[in-house]
Amino acid sequence: MKNIFHYISILFSMLVILTACKKMDSTYKQFVVPDGIVYPGKANSPVANAGRNRVKISWLRGADPTLTAAKIFWNNFADSVEISIPPTGDTISYTINNLPEKSYLFVIKTYDAKGGVSVPVELFGASYGDVYQSSLLGRPVDAGILYADSIVVKWGGADISNGAYATEVKYTNVSGATQVKRFPVSDGASTITDMKAGITYQYRTVYLPDSLSIDTFYTDYVTSKPFLFSPKNWQIIDFSSQHPGDENLVTNVIDGSPNTRWHAWVGNSNYPHFFTVDMGIVRTITSFTLYRKTDDDRACDTFKLLVSTDNVNWNDLGTFNFNRTINDGQSYEIPAHPAARYFKFIGLSGSQSYIVLGDISAFGF
Repeated sequence: MKNIFHYISILFSMLVILTACKKMDSTYKQFVVPDGIVYPGKANSPVANAGRNRVKISWLRGADPTLTAAKIFWNNFADSVEISIPPTGDTISYTINNLPEKSYLFVIKTYDAKGGVSVPVELFGASYGDVYQSSLLGRPVDAGILYADSIVVKWGGADISNGAYATEVKYTNVSGATQVKRFPVSDGASTITDMKAGITYQYRTVYLPDSLSIDTFYTDYVTSKPFLFSPKNWQIIDFSSQHPGDENLVTNVIDGSPNTRWHAWVGNSNYPHFFTVDMGIVRTITSFTLYRKTDDDRACDTFKLLVSTDNVNWNDLGTFNFNRTINDGQSYEIPAHPAARYFKFIGLSGSQSYIVLGDISAFGF
């Protein structure tokens, strides 16, 4: 008897549950979409390319043939643009212009012809403008060296962390045409072989705010300073004396190093001491720099410089003072900027009867 009542209880409970489920189905049936919701294909692999007060947004079209339009939103959906999606093509792109300089969060939604909207896709981007431009530093020139057949520009450090990636040099070539050459910042020195003689060049640094930028930024052009003349092809064609031994040769004074010396003959020479240099080509001279032999104070106190184009007729550039107690090079501007192939140094006075000198350099065009 107990078993009969037990089975009756189970059957009654099952009947109650089935009735409740049927009522629940009827309650939610109105919210169920037959066959489910189908979303249009979303923007695939979107990219934001930074620019000068603009950003280019692009993404892969994908395989959904029903797409007809897209909207790009920014500024928390306060601003947007709608673009058409053509039936063919692999990539969708649009450039948003006139964007104030700052970072942005962009949201892309795609649409089909029935008004269906895709899952939104977010990406970050930035526009750059005057603030970024004002932060750009020009790469300095440590030295410009003029050879007989070329110039070599030795570069200082570039602001790579801020986007510097190249330096441009603008000059006039031997045919009279303006040339612009671009050198990567990885170059410590750059060589130009076709620059017209006797002129300067201009240079500027090229920046990209990031690797995906669609716009290039530039510093202002800077005009080069006078070149250091390479002494590679110089020859000393006349001199007063030199003490025996290779360490004392007069040619040491034009080897580009103040750590070597010209030592006049001790006990067999007196001021004035001189040497004459043939540069091998006519140059416009703007200055000279004189060095004592490093840590040696037996240089001159006063000296004279002369220049010539033919080694016959000489132009006296004046008499100059020299501080023989310091190692630093001492520069002497030549305001007349004479054209010359030859120059003559004449030591006029010093603490000894002989002279010890480190190096002489010439600058110009």
